[in-house]
Amino acid sequence: MDLRDDFIARVVGGRSFADVGGLWGTINEKVSVAARSGARSVAMIDISPPGSELWNLFSERLASFGIECECISSDVCALVEKGTAPEVEVVHCSGVLYHHPNPIYFLGALRRIAKRHLILTSAVTQAEIANEFGEFHIPPSGVIFVPALNQCERDVLSKYWKEKAGVGACYGITDPAKWDPGDFGPWWWLPTPQAMLAMAECVGFRVLDSAPTWNANAHTALLEAV
Repeated sequence: MDLRDDFIARVVGGRSFADVGGLWGTINEKVSVAARSGARSVAMIDISPPGSELWNLFSERLASFGIECECISSDVCALVEKGTAPEVEVVHCSGVLYHHPNPIYFLGALRRIAKRHLILTSAVTQAEIANEFGEFHIPPSGVIFVPALNQCERDVLSKYWKEKAGVGACYGITDPAKWDPGDFGPWWWLPTPQAMLAMAECVGFRVLDSAPTWNANAHTALLEAV
C-alpha cells in the first residue's frame, strides 16, 4: 500500500478531509482514498483555474466512483489570507512544498486549515550525491535553495534526478527557470527529511510517523496539529 494511503486510513474515519494540490496526474489524488476510508466529507483545493482539463478529469474520475466532493480553485495561502479557507480535520498535501517559494508560510497555511492531522509528502535531497560532474554534500539539517546553485552543483543534481530518480524535468535543476516568486512551477527548495520535519514542527505540528518514499527521493510524514 502507498504509505500516504496508509496514513490517511489511520486518521480519516468519520472526519472531514481535504487534498491540497492533488490535481496533477489525476490518479494521484487522495480524495477517493479518503472517501473509501470513511471520511465524513471530502474536498479538493488546487490552484488550477476552474474549468481546466485537470478539474474536468478529476470530476470525471470521482463521478466514476460515485463520490461527491467540494472543489475549491485557489491557492491555499490566498484562502487563509482572505479568511475563506475551510477548516477540515485531516489534510493531505503531496508534491507541493518544494514548489512553493515560501515553504514555511505555506506550511503555516496548512496548519491553519488542518484541525487534527496533515499527511505531508515532499521531494527531498540525498545528503551525498556523486557522479562524473562532481560531488554534492549537504548536512542533515540542510535545505537546498535551488536558485542559489552554481553550475557545477546543478550539473551533479541534474544527472542524479534524471538518471537515478528518473525525473524527466525538474525545472530549475534539469531545466532553466525564471525565478518569479509568483511561479509555483520550478523546484525552489529541496530539504533533507530532517529539515522537512523540523519545518512542520515549527508551524505547530507534531510528527507521529514518517518514512522515506520514492526510493528515498521523497519523505512522507503523518503530522498531528498541536
